[in-house]
Amino acid sequence: MNKYKFNVNSNNYQNSRLRQQGTTLVELMIVVGILAILGTLGVPSFMSIVTKARITSETNKISGLIRYARFTAIEQERSTVICPAADYSTCDNDWNGPKIVFIDSNYNNQREPQEPMLMSLPKNNEANQIFSRNKAIKFYQSGITASPASVRICPSSNDEKYARLLTVSLQGKIKLSKDKNNDGVHENSAGAALSCI
Repeated sequence: MNKYKFNVNSNNYQNSRLRQQGTTLVELMIVVGILAILGTLGVPSFMSIVTKARITSETNKISGLIRYARFTAIEQERSTVICPAADYSTCDNDWNGPKIVFIDSNYNNQREPQEPMLMSLPKNNEANQIFSRNKAIKFYQSGITASPASVRICPSSNDEKYARLLTVSLQGKIKLSKDKNNDGVHENSAGAALSCI
């Protein structure tokens, strides 16, 4: 004899199945509310991470190009120049455009057809802006520079907390700015907060 008896009424079974399908409006509203809260908390911090990554990447690329120019000047014992050049040939003032490194045989800070281009960087990410008062950065055979130089990298939002400054000393040493007073904004060598304006 069977110990377990199941009495399944087909109408009750179908009705309970119909009642259990889907979600209620209240449940849906709770889920939408939770997603909205998570979105408002998560999006700003995600955007901050993306902005920092872009600035860091741009800073590393420019720093690497400057280091390469200095190393080449020392290794080849020839004057080497890094400068922005929209046409990858003639130096200009727009550090947001392409940048080139070349041997400057005649010491005029301009690339002549006979002077080889050693390396280049394409135009920077449009989410970033690059500023410099220097039209070119020149390294002599000993690795020293013709004059101190600096390159400032900022996000296009001009938010100072993401600004970074690369400085090149007369000795040719490259230094990255730091936030020495822990206020969230990097300072230049004189201790003034960096600005993106």
